[in-house]
Amino acid sequence: MTLLGALRSLPVNLTDSARILARFRDGLRDELVSAELSGLPFESALPVRSFFAWPGKRNYEGSWWSSTVGAHVGCESLLERDFLMLADHDTDVIGIVSQPFAVLWPHGTEAARGHVPDFFVRLRDGGGRVVDVRHPDRLSSAERQFEMTARMCQAVGWDYEVFSGMAEPRAANLRWLSGYRQDRFAPSAASLLAIREAFRAGASMATGVRCAARQLKTDPSVVQANVLHLAYRGLLDVDLGRPLSLESPIASSQGYLAYVLVEEAS
Repeated sequence: MTLLGALRSLPVNLTDSARILARFRDGLRDELVSAELSGLPFESALPVRSFFAWPGKRNYEGSWWSSTVGAHVGCESLLERDFLMLADHDTDVIGIVSQPFAVLWPHGTEAARGHVPDFFVRLRDGGGRVVDVRHPDRLSSAERQFEMTARMCQAVGWDYEVFSGMAEPRAANLRWLSGYRQDRFAPSAASLLAIREAFRAGASMATGVRCAARQLKTDPSVVQANVLHLAYRGLLDVDLGRPLSLESPIASSQGYLAYVLVEEAS
């Protein structure tokens, strides 16, 4: 099939089995829900549904620049943006796409034609996760949809998650750290090694930054930006359950050395 534009409304499924409709750059896929779907690269799918906007709309639409995929990912609310921020921070996530596909429920399903999940996430172990984002006040009204989608994911072999927000101060901490996710804050190979040594045994942010800056003979503010970038990318361990400050304890994560070696090789 040739590539079609994003859907304005969902088509009717005239079969007795649930189906998935997805857009890829080489065309449209209409597939039966089965375990075989787990092998399709949904992390590279195009949004299957149009993002709707109208004057006076209460929620915010936009896009989030993801340091994980190196591109913008669409979102339709601040709550969806918070999910993207959290997924971007998660070192187990290697791919994120919004509006990844439409699930078309079997013909005759009562009061339900289909559903477009908010996100599909590809995990480092090769698995997939389908995510619906709902405000806490709207969870009960969507229970049936969640149950149907969870059963569909189980049939394919995907995880399923309903995201309804983050508790404070975790959310505030991630919003602060996310401001340093861009590549321009990434440390050089020399800075990576100096920061790793400074935080190898654990140290406060202020102490580790001073130590690394002294070794590198550079401005501490540059090193601090590097540290915040690495903390957001999950390469430095920091307790997000407490408000972050210059006195927050930080330590090199288990994946830090592997990251250093990859950066050196590149």
